Amino acid sequence: MDVEKHGRMVFGVFDGHSNDKCSNYVAEHLRGKLHALPPLFTDAQLEKVCIEIDEQFLEDVGEGGTTATFCMVEYDPSTNKYSLVIANVGDSRTIVARDGKVAFATTDHKPSNAEEKARIERCGGSVRMNRVDGDLAVSRAFGDGPFKRVAANDLRNQKVIAVPDITRLALNIGDVIVIACDGVFEGNFVNEEVVSLVFSELDAKVLDLGVVSAKVCDMAVRRGSKDNISCMVVQLQPGVQHAATFGHKSFVPGPPYPKTHEASRTAYARMAALAGYSLADALQMRFDLLQSLSRNTMSQLPPIQQLAFSMSDEIDLESERIFFGQGPVPGNEKSFFESLANGGGH
Repeated sequence: MDVEKHGRMVFGVFDGHSNDKCSNYVAEHLRGKLHALPPLFTDAQLEKVCIEIDEQFLEDVGEGGTTATFCMVEYDPSTNKYSLVIANVGDSRTIVARDGKVAFATTDHKPSNAEEKARIERCGGSVRMNRVDGDLAVSRAFGDGPFKRVAANDLRNQKVIAVPDITRLALNIGDVIVIACDGVFEGNFVNEEVVSLVFSELDAKVLDLGVVSAKVCDMAVRRGSKDNISCMVVQLQPGVQHAATFGHKSFVPGPPYPKTHEASRTAYARMAALAGYSLADALQMRFDLLQSLSRNTMSQLPPIQQLAFSMSDEIDLESERIFFGQGPVPGNEKSFFESLANGGGH
């Protein structure tokens, strides 16, 4: 990240629930408003941006909700210092790490938290099964209109609010920011272990922070997470261009989903679509990678593809072989992978 050249830089993760309408909406509208803030903006101005976007979403769309954790990095040439402003709404999480250790982490907004619970109950709600009214698992979010009064005079006085916790920090060269949805931490994978993994990859001279992010996601699955998982890793290294060595939209499909698990198949298809591929295309790419591994020809592939099985063990590989079976008959590859994409196989 070279903030000296690009000015204010914005990074964030938006974890939607019910559907992806709110997460897409907030991600699309928030960035421009953040860049439009004055150089010395106040917490109140940032809070106002979040509230306005929330109100506009409820008016324009209304259906769905999303958590948000985002930050802005700025450079002051007069002092040669870097600063970070973090805003958190919900249970996605931003971690700042320094010298391999956690320097700061946001606090999740859960309904069972004492202050959050007090507000929910004060506004006529209840907390049951650690959920707002027994339904919503977060106490702060964009959207989620049924938990908000229309045009409330006090926007902090609702069962669910889009008011962020805001933190301002000084940044040092080499500091790392991990921005992730709650799926990363849902299993047995705590902040300190996430940071340890990130720095171990950096120490191993991994050249693409996208690869580091992917390894965090892989480890979260191995630690028991069953949720959707998104992670972004940012490092303050002015003048260093290694952050996206393999391109800003590099794509290596992961292990295929269980054939009988429709939600996993849908998620895999959406992942492929974000990179501009069909589900059948992604499956064929993964099968080709598996074949290269079996033939010991991985070293002939582009460097990023050589990392495709870096966290796989023999059980994982056997599961993939069972999924693909004998593979397609030569000349009939298209129909084979289309059949897999539709839930079938040969």
